[in-house]
Amino acid sequence: MKVGTDGVLLGAWTHVSSTDTNLLDIGTGTGLIALMLAQRFPNLKIDAIELDKDTAQEAEYNFSQSQWSNRLNCEAVSLQVYDRDTVKKYNHIVCNPPFFHEGYPIAEQRRNQARNNAFLTYETLFYSAHSLLKNNGSISLVIPISEANSVAEIAEKHGFFPLRITQVKGTFTSEIKRLLLTYSKQQNTVQTDLLVLEKARHQRTEAHQALVADFYLNKF
Repeated sequence: MKVGTDGVLLGAWTHVSSTDTNLLDIGTGTGLIALMLAQRFPNLKIDAIELDKDTAQEAEYNFSQSQWSNRLNCEAVSLQVYDRDTVKKYNHIVCNPPFFHEGYPIAEQRRNQARNNAFLTYETLFYSAHSLLKNNGSISLVIPISEANSVAEIAEKHGFFPLRITQVKGTFTSEIKRLLLTYSKQQNTVQTDLLVLEKARHQRTEAHQALVADFYLNKF
């Protein structure tokens, strides 16, 4: 679970204010989103947490090899324990959460942990996010469209309001499959738009290319 479309989209799409100083990446995996945000926002200090110890070590190594290593930190810990023990409050949280339900088993243990939401439910995510964020803080995540209503209800229950919503579809004629979401602890006008990923097979749309251009190597 190293580099995937959802993670790249979230890392490229998430916006933080120029006055924000810190961010928490929940379930960082090998550090993709944290590294992208460090590249985009030079004043941001980023803490990352990852449940799997081996994966957290790989993220920490990736951070150490980057030019932003002094602004990146990774800890092998669950969200529940981190929320209990830390005294930090964050401007923003980002998370590419597991999206398969508990009843959808995946054979390989570490892949199961990364993708099965029995290990990190939306309820847990928003509960902890509320306590970890500053009063004007916000959280960004990517979810399957099938989870939209559930996530909206859980977010509202924990005192969050929608701030940005981007619907994501693979092609101009396909169904909407994903949502990129930002929720805030403060109520504001909601910004909504649509992102189409491909105009033809392996051909990004202009909007998709503009969003992710800084993060893909040119083909040789």
